[in-house]
Order: sequence, then C-alpha cells, then structure tokens
Amino acid sequence: MTWSEKISLQLAKKIKTEDSPYSIGQLAHGIEIVLLNIINGLALLIVSALFGIIAEVFLVTFLFFVYRMITGGVHLRNPWTCAVATFSLMNAGGYILKHLPAVPTPYIYLLILGAMGLAFLVNFRYAPAKHTYVPDHPEIQKRNRKIVLFLLATSCTLSLLLVEYAYSLIIANIIAALMQSALLLPGSFQLVSRMENFFERVVEK
Repeated sequence: MTWSEKISLQLAKKIKTEDSPYSIGQLAHGIEIVLLNIINGLALLIVSALFGIIAEVFLVTFLFFVYRMITGGVHLRNPWTCAVATFSLMNAGGYILKHLPAVPTPYIYLLILGAMGLAFLVNFRYAPAKHTYVPDHPEIQKRNRKIVLFLLATSCTLSLLLVEYAYSLIIANIIAALMQSALLLPGSFQLVSRMENFFERVVEK
C-alpha cells in the first residue's frame, strides 16, 4: 500500500458516516485522486513554467476537465500512473497550443467544424463512460450526454463567431475536446488494458 493510499484510507474512515452512500473504499479512492490531482497540479505548474507554456497548459487542462468531469473516460488502474499520464497529456496539449503554426483564416473554419464535429459524434456515440462517482443510471447517463453535447455545440458555434478575437482559446478548446473524445473510444480502453497487462508481466518477471 502506497503512502497516498494509507493517508486516503485513514481520512475515509474518519469522514465515513452511516448514511453515506459510498463505501470506505470509494471514499478513500476519491480522496487519493484529490491528493494526486493537487500534486499533479503543482507539477504541471513547475514544468510548464520551465518550458514557458504555463498559460497554454492550464487553459487546455481546464477545458479538458470541463468535458471529462461530465463524460468520464479511460482510466489507468494505478492512480500514480494515471497522474503521470495526465501530466504528460496536458503538457503535450499546452506545447502544441504554444507552437502550432497559425492556421489561415479560410481553413480555421474547416478545422473548427471538422474537429468539433468529430468530438460531437464520438460523444454522441460513447459518452458518458462508466464513472466511479456517477451513478450508473440511464437517466443520469442521458442527462450527462445531453450536457456535453450542448457544451460541444455551443463552443463550436462561439468558436466560429470569435475566430478573429479568441484564436488561442479556440485552438485550446479543439485540443481539449479531441483529447477528451479520444479517451472515450473503445480502442483507448483496449490499448490501455494491453499496456497495463504488458507492464504487469514485465514487473512480475
């Protein structure tokens, strides 16, 4: 048991009440995720500052988690591995936003429509994924799907209207939406499962 698991378990036992709908294990897992997110946030701040992409990283991160909190998505079983993967993904998104050459105006509209249209279709088909903290209830699942589709459609419309005024925000939204959508695809779940099984076999040897 890692130090984060021990701390989370102790805190979960202290805050667990008799009428709580969550088990100690679920509470401990949630607390550990919060701790790891805090650590991950500090690491993101330090590394992105070193590379001069702090604004870009946090813009992509914010937009990504707005979508992901509603839909869920693929997770790594080990929270620390998941934190490292998220850290790498957000830095990559910020780096792309910082260094991606400006897209000419006639083509940016096609990029917005193509990217956001793809994200909309993926979310329409696969969102929301099963999520630890969202009850697996058809009505709730349907509600979350409607919310994320509304957000994607609204952000697409605003992007088309504000091309001349908010270029960086538009590109950040495209990057975040595509990353969130990719983590909903069945292929992502299969790839992550195979990677985890491979690394487990390597460690066992």
